[in-house]
Amino acid sequence: MKQISKQFAACAALVAACIAAPVMADTIPNASSPGIASKLIVRGTLEGVQVTDLRSQRKNDVMVVQAETVNLTNYDVRIYYRFRWTDAAGMQVGDGEVWKPLMILGQQSQFIKGTAYGPQATDFKIEMSAEPR
Repeated sequence: MKQISKQFAACAALVAACIAAPVMADTIPNASSPGIASKLIVRGTLEGVQVTDLRSQRKNDVMVVQAETVNLTNYDVRIYYRFRWTDAAGMQVGDGEVWKPLMILGQQSQFIKGTAYGPQATDFKIEMSAEPR
């Protein structure tokens, strides 16, 4: 009986250590699925921010994209993003966007949204980078 109690105590201590361990930013993948990852261009690391949802639709014949980003760490992270719009042949549409900053607080999520320049855009990529605050 003492042996079982010792094993149980060891397991409980291991579980507690795993729960209390901080999440390291470099161990968090950039996207929650391979499909989302295929739409991202990441410059450097996202410092613990993960894209968890990605949706696109056409409104008035123009592509609109919305992505949910989640900061899985306890510290604030400033991300920078921009959309790259392409046509059916894979050629860039428009002159390109400027980088947009967005602060994501620890353990919170934010949505980013992009609208294509015109109806010729049929696909996109989201270019992202981040820096800790």
